[in-house]
Amino acid sequence: MASLRSCLFLLTLPLLAQDAGLEHFEKKVRPVLAQHCYACHSGNVKMGGLDLQTGVNVSSFVVRGDPQQSRLYSAVTYGEKVKMPPSGKLGAEAIASIREWIGLGADWPNAPVTAEKKLTTNHWAFQPVRNVVPPKVKNEAWVQTNVDRFVLAKLEAQGLKPAGAVSKLALLRRVTYDLTGLPPSLEEIDAFLKDESKQAYAKVVDKLLASPRYGERWGRHWLDVARYADSTGMDEDHIYPYAWRYRDYVVNAFNADLPFNQFVQEQIAGDLMTGPERKQERTVATGFLALGPKPLAQQDRIKMIYDVVDEQIDTVSKALLGLTVSCARCHDHKFDPILTKDYYGLASIFASTQSFRNLGRPGSVSYLYNAPLDAGEYGMYQAHRWRTYSKRIELEDAAAEDATRENLLLRPKIAEYLVAAWKAQHLKKPTAALAEELGLERRLLDRWVDLAKKDADYWRTWREATEETIAAVAKNYQITYDATATKWDTQLSNWRRRYAQEVAADRDLPERPKFDGKDNSFFAATTFGGPMELTDSPRVAQLRAEYAELERTMPAEPAMASAVTDGPSIQQRIFTRGDHLNPGEPVGKQFLTVMTPKQPHDIKGSGRMELAAWLTDRSNPLTARVFVNRVWQGHFGEALVRTANNWGTTGEKPSHPELLDYLATQFVEQGWSVKALHRTILLSNAYRMSTTVAPEAKQADPSNRLLSRFPRARMSVEQIRDSFLVLDGSLDGALGGPMLPSGKMKRPKVEPDDMTRRTLYIPVRRGSIPTVLATFDYGDATTSSDGRPRTNVAPQALFMMNSKYVVEHAKGFADRLLTDESLTDSSRIDRAYLLALTRKAEPQEVDRALSYIASMAQKLGGNDARAKAWQSFCHVLMSSNEFVFLP
Repeated sequence: MASLRSCLFLLTLPLLAQDAGLEHFEKKVRPVLAQHCYACHSGNVKMGGLDLQTGVNVSSFVVRGDPQQSRLYSAVTYGEKVKMPPSGKLGAEAIASIREWIGLGADWPNAPVTAEKKLTTNHWAFQPVRNVVPPKVKNEAWVQTNVDRFVLAKLEAQGLKPAGAVSKLALLRRVTYDLTGLPPSLEEIDAFLKDESKQAYAKVVDKLLASPRYGERWGRHWLDVARYADSTGMDEDHIYPYAWRYRDYVVNAFNADLPFNQFVQEQIAGDLMTGPERKQERTVATGFLALGPKPLAQQDRIKMIYDVVDEQIDTVSKALLGLTVSCARCHDHKFDPILTKDYYGLASIFASTQSFRNLGRPGSVSYLYNAPLDAGEYGMYQAHRWRTYSKRIELEDAAAEDATRENLLLRPKIAEYLVAAWKAQHLKKPTAALAEELGLERRLLDRWVDLAKKDADYWRTWREATEETIAAVAKNYQITYDATATKWDTQLSNWRRRYAQEVAADRDLPERPKFDGKDNSFFAATTFGGPMELTDSPRVAQLRAEYAELERTMPAEPAMASAVTDGPSIQQRIFTRGDHLNPGEPVGKQFLTVMTPKQPHDIKGSGRMELAAWLTDRSNPLTARVFVNRVWQGHFGEALVRTANNWGTTGEKPSHPELLDYLATQFVEQGWSVKALHRTILLSNAYRMSTTVAPEAKQADPSNRLLSRFPRARMSVEQIRDSFLVLDGSLDGALGGPMLPSGKMKRPKVEPDDMTRRTLYIPVRRGSIPTVLATFDYGDATTSSDGRPRTNVAPQALFMMNSKYVVEHAKGFADRLLTDESLTDSSRIDRAYLLALTRKAEPQEVDRALSYIASMAQKLGGNDARAKAWQSFCHVLMSSNEFVFLP
């Protein structure tokens, strides 16, 4: 069975890769070809027999999956004699897109390229949700909820029977991991076994849905859809310092059973909603739009903004509508009835939404927008900041004025002081007499003499001077000092000017320059702590004290959130071929024409409020269906529509369309309650089926699309890691909160092995996914997920066998068993099975385990042999298929 399942999954891999390749081609490659290549390779002009508009003869120029061996890639990288395009090499981003497309298989869309897109509304996904009556079935006794009627009707139509019921403890393990991501406790196991009422399982479901762990588990599902991460990724990979607030918002929303339509509205336009209730939560919710990948170092700021707009359109359309709308950025969608003007109608909404606080100086990065959660507190904080900055500017300007005045008097006399100091040291003349004779300040001369006593290399020429040469030597010192002083003065002046500019522009402030003593050690010694160091005038001293007091009393930064806000309303134009430098006809703010024949004309501001209302309108045929499909996928591993992010014509049709519509209808009628949807699914017999496949079902339903049995699936990486923490008792069950250090660390290092919080809380940098997460199919968090990859590869088994992390937790698990002196070794084994596998050990398993432990202890020897033998036994349990695969 496992072999069959693996083969079926492998057969789907080319289809999944093809979908990714086609989407990448339409979004990233075709626009490049259209802009740079169509003139010579399309229409009537097909130089070299290559048509890059229709794909004719493309296969002769690419080697699928191997860019380095592809003539097309060699040409655009200027790696061979033929260099294309001849007008100039493509940019690095365009070349990288072509390379990725070839690497994905160089698939070419079969749909013809047309100038006009005909809207076809007969595709099933665009039809209104039907109010379906559950079908009648022969085996009424099997029906627990109406879900069973739809599943059973399909099976009976094929002459099949559903698989038998899963065992009681296996069901407890399944539903507990499903709803909380954690194994059931010994107390929960005992209580469930003792409860023989018909409502025993329903009570477990209700208890799990009421647990705060439910929100952590199902919040993680949504965070995948929302492509959540703690950094911007891409060029700079800056940390989102407040991303954790959005993560916690999602967890709390699921725990509170926030109606899904409200959940969506808050994420799209929470900052625009009126009313004091949930004001802070609504602001945090817009992190859904704010926390995507961002190219902060992109110097073409307009392109940067529209790349972010494109990413937001892509996320919203996939996550909520199951459509690849961003494929229409450069042309009408090649497969679905989505127009370019639809895309730019949405682009107008998100371009009118502020995602950046400041676009930064030329040559620098842009700054992310962060929203205060308390406007009043933030206003006071900002007022104090501006007073502090203003005082700093006033202080620096006053100090510079004093320095200019003093330096005009002191610097021209450096040579005279050097001559006098030489005479005082070498000719033993008193400094008082010398000062009076030469018209110098005695106090200052004494400081020069004291400095000259230091054994420093810069005094070598001065010490070696004679009475005849000291004047010339001193003049050379003067010249060197003046040259360095001029540069230093200019550096300070430039800094003061830039500091004032950055304060006014609200950008990051440059640090005051520090003189590098290696550049001129004589200048450094005399100017900083030496005789040329200036003392504060009373005015400057007063300003310095006022500035120090402002810094001392600076309040802590108020609570902030990674969020968006409305910016100026943009009058959007369609960008020809997606090029912002080639604007075409204007387009108003609008939604998808295929679902909105009559577009709104009174959109205010950015239009996000109207977009949120449109997305959650009962007449919208997609939003409720798409989410119901995701919930089904979360419970069964596979969705009713397996292409969860693509409900267009290239996506798959639902396996149970009537069930999908029934659940969507019920979902809306029950107030968009996610927990009510869970109950409908979980209390069904379809959910309680065994994973065992009958021979006739194996033949008639090999891929389980008819749901003839429950699909067996491996735990997610979160479930595996969190279980280890539970088994050895080290899990820190704290809810929410930040996990990254405060401050402006650009790329902090994250060590999951050192953390005992749930995996949900491990900070994830898009540019550096922790190894344990990447090994077990976490994904890359760069785009809305339609479901985690499901691989079964050697590194996963090697991790379970050899990882220091697993070994240490096996030791903790063994120590936990051994420290309970009330247990016998046999009962310890039984407890280990209950904790790790949610079942009691069979008598023969106890015997084998005892024999294994005894032989391992004898083999290891030493005082700790027994402890290590138990650790080895626990390690075996934790690495077993029965542990990793849920029943």
